[in-house]
Amino acid sequence: MTVLASVSLATFLVTGLAATQFRSQPLPPSNRLAREQALRQSVNQLEDQNRALKARVQTLQASVKSGEDESARRSSAAQQVKTQLDDEKTVAGLTALHGPGVTVLLHDGSDPNDPADRSLGWTVHYQDLQDIVNLLWASGAEAIAVNGQRIVPTTAFHYAGVNILVNNGSRLSAPYTVTAIGDPSSLATGLGNPDQLAELKSRSRIYGLGLSWVRSTRVSLPAYDATFLVKYAQPLS
Repeated sequence: MTVLASVSLATFLVTGLAATQFRSQPLPPSNRLAREQALRQSVNQLEDQNRALKARVQTLQASVKSGEDESARRSSAAQQVKTQLDDEKTVAGLTALHGPGVTVLLHDGSDPNDPADRSLGWTVHYQDLQDIVNLLWASGAEAIAVNGQRIVPTTAFHYAGVNILVNNGSRLSAPYTVTAIGDPSSLATGLGNPDQLAELKSRSRIYGLGLSWVRSTRVSLPAYDATFLVKYAQPLS
């Protein structure tokens, strides 16, 4: 706006100066030679001033162009930073996502009511969820959630009576739904590998513990909504 005001002022000064020059010191009509010389002098002065103003306008236009280029560079840098931040938020689980993937369904089996059987093999253990999550990561999952709780690098599974705790205190209870985004074929192949989850699959046969999965062209995962607890890491001073 400052540059545009300067250009407008320059144009106004040229017009005003021209009018002033032609109105100043009128000569008698009989003195034609002196009048023509005065007019030529005025025209020459106006042309000199016009060239000076044109040079000033060009300087101002160059300044505007430089400012626009700098603004574009800053905008591009800001966009790059935003893109990097969005990527980091996605990796950290702070962004809700959707895409193709698999859904794993897991529920407790039947209690055999055998006093000699103290393994509790018919119940889903927190280690079972850990094993499934780790297998999905290894099979190419890009994001995972368990019963609507987003799994992030700091997520840990713990017992809490009949419940399982994740993400600093969120309680999960059976049945469990593990949702993963990734290539459905790769994820299903990993889950179906007989060398993987062998103990869980054996308990599934013995106790009727539910373990199944389905492929999907679209699953949705919520964003992580708990706090990040860091015990040992400290910022550099």
